[in-house]
Amino acid sequence: MKKIVLSLITTAILGFSSTLTIEGFSSPESTIVNRSDLYVSNVGKELKPTLKDGDGFISKLGVNGKVQDLHFIDGLDAPKGMGIVGNTLFVADIDTLRGFDLSTKKEVFNVVFEGVNFLNDITVKDSNMLFIGASDTSAIYEVNISNKSYKKLMDFTVANGLFYEDGILYAAQLGSTTQNMFDGKGKLYKIDLKDNNKLTQLGTFEGVLDGVHKVENKVYVSDWGNAKKTGIIRVYDLQTKKESVLEAELFMGAADFWIDEKSKKVFMPQMIGGKVTIFDLK
Repeated sequence: MKKIVLSLITTAILGFSSTLTIEGFSSPESTIVNRSDLYVSNVGKELKPTLKDGDGFISKLGVNGKVQDLHFIDGLDAPKGMGIVGNTLFVADIDTLRGFDLSTKKEVFNVVFEGVNFLNDITVKDSNMLFIGASDTSAIYEVNISNKSYKKLMDFTVANGLFYEDGILYAAQLGSTTQNMFDGKGKLYKIDLKDNNKLTQLGTFEGVLDGVHKVENKVYVSDWGNAKKTGIIRVYDLQTKKESVLEAELFMGAADFWIDEKSKKVFMPQMIGGKVTIFDLK
């Protein structure tokens, strides 16, 4: 078993009160909180998001950062985005949407997406439906988890981070083309599902955009920058249309983060750094 190094850093720098960084992960791509539990998807030893090598896994921690089971669910290929419906954890794993019972850890759901090799983020609509993006096919799919069927919702260039709320889908592009996903020209959009999937760009910024989360009237999106300790979280205010950058440390691979709205904590997987950082939302 890998050694887990737990470091607690308390600082007043940049306006946040404390930062907790947990090391020992294997290319952590996504985080999600379910009550008092934190789940982390690990692509594997090598950062190869489309390689079917069987070394991907899901880790389980407490929201306090304490590792409960580093290899909570094993045997995946390159798990990325996650979503929870009831007691089932859904995971995007290259070309397959998998579902695992959180009590037994058994796989209870499995749908293969034909012609897809880079399923990325997941967002839950309701108890029967979720959305999942595919970066390689530049599409967002709607999945009926009740009858295990899916259909393309819409074309969306290099689809990455997704967040659904009240008929609106917030979506981030990883880059501007599938041929050059990391060109730094990805944009953030609002998709109005109640208005024929009307697409509206949010903000003027561009970047290597990954995770998306909305809290109150603000949309947060992670930006890898040039990856090596330059990752940030951008903020777009839906009311004022003001753009800003969240006051936080710089990240090594700012991937698909989660914000717990109750505690106002941010859970950021540093995909290149092999870490998960927990800090206060300011």
